Amino acid sequence: MKLDFYKLHLGGNSFLLIDIGKHSISTNALSPIARQICDRRYGVGASACIFLYPDNFVRIFLPNGKEHFHSYDAFFCAARYSFDSGYFLKTANKDRITLKTPLGDRGFYIISPREFKISLGSPFSLTNGARIDKNSKHSIETIRINNKPVCISGFHIKDDIVAVNAKEVNISSFFDLYLKINNVFTQNKTYLVYYREVAKEAMSIRTIKRGPSTSCISAAASLVSSVLSGNPETASVFIFEKGSPSLYTQEINLLEDFDDSRKLTILWENETNELFAIGSAGYTFEGSFDYRDGNIKNYE
Repeated sequence: MKLDFYKLHLGGNSFLLIDIGKHSISTNALSPIARQICDRRYGVGASACIFLYPDNFVRIFLPNGKEHFHSYDAFFCAARYSFDSGYFLKTANKDRITLKTPLGDRGFYIISPREFKISLGSPFSLTNGARIDKNSKHSIETIRINNKPVCISGFHIKDDIVAVNAKEVNISSFFDLYLKINNVFTQNKTYLVYYREVAKEAMSIRTIKRGPSTSCISAAASLVSSVLSGNPETASVFIFEKGSPSLYTQEINLLEDFDDSRKLTILWENETNELFAIGSAGYTFEGSFDYRDGNIKNYE
């Protein structure tokens, strides 16, 4: 079966989107399709596959075939396609893009054709589950990496993530810290983000492994960690880096960011204690994939 797809990304975290309105696919075929098309060796490769229906109902499946319900990076990709395809116009509120998910609606405010805003909720402590606000100084903890004390901040922002300032650990110790974090927090998959302030209200961040919401939560966790460490700025633009680029290289990358998809803005609002992400997914390419299934009866 030939499937047309779009590959989109948010901050380099890529997803494959299949418009269900252009295909006849049964629901029991979604998981095996995702396993095949997301395979980075024999498929196209992506963090997840998005199936978007014309009524803005969206389902997201990971490369292992399991359905995922909280991928805010994928939601940004679905919102961008919904806007471009005109699907969002079928809803009553033309100022918002409402994505329907199996666990309820996810609403984006439309700021511009390339900018959308969504709430990520409030941050919570990774160690005790307590809600964090700007006065929660006890969220900074110290562990030892290579016999050196390192200050880390652990949060739950839709997923579990630990943030560390670049001043605390160098790149060569970054992977050691990642292994240490996942040995300490063994209950759930925990991601690690390394951030550095490159200008006022601008930070550069990197992660080791990508998850379905890594771009959004890594930027949000970095902002929270920075504020709790004394930074008065409660809003910042985040640039996603690979390796250790110079500031000049980062500036060049932003100049080439024609669709505003290589950066993400995070706001931490005082009144509601909510974190908001503002950004736009970008298109990488489009193509077709030959999905093979021995049971043709699965298709409607």
